[in-house]
Amino acid sequence: MDYQATGNYYVLGHVKVITGLSERTLRSYISLGLLKGEKINGMWHFTEEQLGDFLANPSVRPSILAKKHAIIWDFLADSKKKEEECCIIWDIPRGDAKRVAEFFCYEISEGGYKGINFSFDAHKNETPRVILRGKTDDVLLIISKYKELKK
Repeated sequence: MDYQATGNYYVLGHVKVITGLSERTLRSYISLGLLKGEKINGMWHFTEEQLGDFLANPSVRPSILAKKHAIIWDFLADSKKKEEECCIIWDIPRGDAKRVAEFFCYEISEGGYKGINFSFDAHKNETPRVILRGKTDDVLLIISKYKELKK
């Protein structure tokens, strides 16, 4: 599956990473008309506005929030971890939501990380919020790469 941005579009893999929802669930939302997009060369493409509308949809929002909360609650509930792990909730004031989402989607899907849980949220005019859970070194590396990119 191609997770890279294509022009001004998000692809289905981006939406999967951003929401935490399965591809099957997302395809169901497409069939129901709750996630609107355009199929180009056999791949679904979504504009920033279409993705924003989907993320804010009151029929979908509870599912997305449940996935986001599960990342945190599962981390807290697991008191018998076998290796070092962290969970970070990071607000990025003045961050461009589209660029933040694209960076994390690409870095996590293409960076060779295993077991990273990611959640992203930013409504219109809100501060982008990123939730990362995984091996401490991997999470900190991803964050440092983002901070280097911003310099």
